[in-house]
Amino acid sequence: MAVNITNLPLADPLCANDTCLAYKAGHKASQAQISWASQFEYGHWTTWYYIIILGLSTLIYVYRLIRNQYPHKPGLRNDPVSIRYKALAFARSLHYRRFSGRIGDALGLPSFGMLAFLLLMVAFLVILTFAERPYYRLHRGFGSPPLAVRTGLMAIALTPIIVALAGKANIITLMTGISHEKLNVVHRWASYMCLFLSIVHTVPFIVAPLKDGGAKALHVQYYKTGGLEYTGTPPFVILVAIVLFSIPYIRQYFYNFFYKFHLGLAIVYLGLMFWHAAQELDSWAYLWATLAIWGVSILARVFVKSQQMNIQRQWLSGWPATIKAVGSDMTRVEVFAPRDFHWTAGQHCFLRFPNIAKLQNHPFTIASIPQVTTEQEAVDGQILTFYVRSYRGLTNQLFAATKSDIDLKPFTIWVDGPYGDVAENIPVQYDSAIFVAGGGGITACLPWMLQIGRSMAQGVANVRTMTLVWVVREGEHLQWISEELRALQDIVPEGGLQLSFFVTEKGEVQTRGERNSLDRAIDADVKNEGVPTSSSPSTTDLSTSHKGRPLLGTLLPCLVAGRRVVILGCGPESMRIDLSNTAAALQSRVMRGESELVSLHTETFGW
Repeated sequence: MAVNITNLPLADPLCANDTCLAYKAGHKASQAQISWASQFEYGHWTTWYYIIILGLSTLIYVYRLIRNQYPHKPGLRNDPVSIRYKALAFARSLHYRRFSGRIGDALGLPSFGMLAFLLLMVAFLVILTFAERPYYRLHRGFGSPPLAVRTGLMAIALTPIIVALAGKANIITLMTGISHEKLNVVHRWASYMCLFLSIVHTVPFIVAPLKDGGAKALHVQYYKTGGLEYTGTPPFVILVAIVLFSIPYIRQYFYNFFYKFHLGLAIVYLGLMFWHAAQELDSWAYLWATLAIWGVSILARVFVKSQQMNIQRQWLSGWPATIKAVGSDMTRVEVFAPRDFHWTAGQHCFLRFPNIAKLQNHPFTIASIPQVTTEQEAVDGQILTFYVRSYRGLTNQLFAATKSDIDLKPFTIWVDGPYGDVAENIPVQYDSAIFVAGGGGITACLPWMLQIGRSMAQGVANVRTMTLVWVVREGEHLQWISEELRALQDIVPEGGLQLSFFVTEKGEVQTRGERNSLDRAIDADVKNEGVPTSSSPSTTDLSTSHKGRPLLGTLLPCLVAGRRVVILGCGPESMRIDLSNTAAALQSRVMRGESELVSLHTETFGW
């Protein structure tokens, strides 16, 4: 006998669809309270958030470009420091600081300033996620849980910016001047938040059916025709894998595998998201935007940045190069580029060595600067110099090739770049420049030193003194760039260049007291009380050598000279952390009126 369910109460198990008037009224009331369509607005708010951040970053970049056109006017040492610079120094004292010790070294957490920015993003998304209640509807049949819908749209809305942040040639770098390797930390955190939102999106779709009818109801809901629970499972699993294999330790240790695996998973994930989103309202708009951003990034890299596919050059034709062993584990690579290839100090290229590994390309800093020419003095090409430290894999094979009987010298290299930049005209914006390098990190400092040295020789630089602090493991490493340092000493005005070398030696452990004694020695050098070493090619500039690792917190304050100082560093993670914390502490000089500006720039590549 059929049961008339029309007038059954909502509590009756048979009142389970809109045929039951009580169920229909409850369904209507639930949608009136929080409509399904209203949850799509959360995707819009997420998009507006990062668009506003991008717009502000662009304005800052434009301001810095305009400021570069107006070199600062050197003032007197006792001139008062403006409130603006003191406020900037206070902000930098917080922004530059980083976690130190084993935790800081292992996790590689960003500076406090960047961490605050990332946590602000996290807080914004978490508030959007949990601010509106109720999270669930009384019955699954009343509609998808509001918490699940909005977090799903927020996760999809993050997809375009995640992809934009990942590209080597990307629109964000073009708009903000922030290089791709520095954007990578934001890319990772945005991906972590995408996974978090996806987990929150998934859980209510499991809980709601279980509350209605247990495992059987969940099974029915999961496998019903067009069920979003079924189509959402594959992309969710892939997203978990993408984030899991992006953990810094795994990414660094298995980089070549990670890169190909990561890219392949990302392509599959995006395709599956079209299937899962099912073109609900504007859900596909984010995915089409992602495809457009990705496509433009690929085209820009292939046909503009990749010199062997550049639309202005002969296709699939590499550039001639030579390789030479420098020391026991360093290879000097010289690539002969066309004269219309342009780059600036601090930029890097991805190099591919077809003779050795056709499918691998790795980033290396350009250690040379463009040759200066006049209309009467034309050149056929430019020389790009790279120093490649031998580790394992490609770099080890490259070093072995310098010793091989096989004729690989000269050979062909494919160049992808240049990438990266510093949005400041350092030679004219500062009075003093301090360079801190660890091992192969010298390649990031060297081009800046060459550029500033050239500007000083031409009389167009405001920088009056350059100081290099180079820490190496073995004394023979000091020979890597001996030719470039000699050239610098020849062109820099007398007293304008100070070189301090620290050789740690393998297995050497130095006590804090021993470090302080070395720092006092450097302090004497800075006051021109030291004596140039016999290996110094010139007596017009100061060159000293020491054993042990310097304590940067004690050393750098002794080296700060001039009212406007820039510190540039590249080395292992522990060195960059120490350097950042030292630069944060040096902001007190500005707040006391002893300096006007103390800026920091560190390269993110290891040594």
